[in-house]
Amino acid sequence: MIELARPRYGHFDLGTGYHGDVWLDLDALFLRPALLRPHVGLLADRLREHRVDAVCGPMEGGAFLAYALAGLMGVAFLPAYRVPASAAGAATAYRLAQTGGDGDGIAGWRVAIADDAVNAGTAVRACAAQLRHRAAVPVAVAALLAVGPASQIVPAALSVPFHPVDTVPSRAWLPEDCPLCGNGLPLTDPAAQG
Repeated sequence: MIELARPRYGHFDLGTGYHGDVWLDLDALFLRPALLRPHVGLLADRLREHRVDAVCGPMEGGAFLAYALAGLMGVAFLPAYRVPASAAGAATAYRLAQTGGDGDGIAGWRVAIADDAVNAGTAVRACAAQLRHRAAVPVAVAALLAVGPASQIVPAALSVPFHPVDTVPSRAWLPEDCPLCGNGLPLTDPAAQG
């Protein structure tokens, strides 16, 4: 699984408010769906144990995984759209698509959150906050890749089980705490590493 994401090493702005030492080409994960099929099946089996009504994913790579999982499991798909930075402030924020019907439509639903890769957990935490705001119950998180300490961060932050397919060793820091910045190491352009 890790090789599909073409890892590169250096000093990166991860685009989530964090700096990290590994860059993953997450779009490359989805280039060959047949290679993902067994992993998506494994995640679907794990999520079935949580009796979910829906799978939510951020409208980037996570939505592809969430959609595939929802289809395999025969449950609803809830896309979460990134809120523009100017509207969200400094934090990563998402809003759930409207489900229609009476009220919020998802109140009381048991929802799994899926993302292609989880590092600091900003996207999955933002999705969980939106679900809870709409009175849905986050019950598990699934990911193709857990990056760095994500396997500890997600359960601690959300109080739900975390089911990654594979783990990528990495470290991430807030920019003000980044030791790579402190050592004067310039940011690496992921496109330049090809």
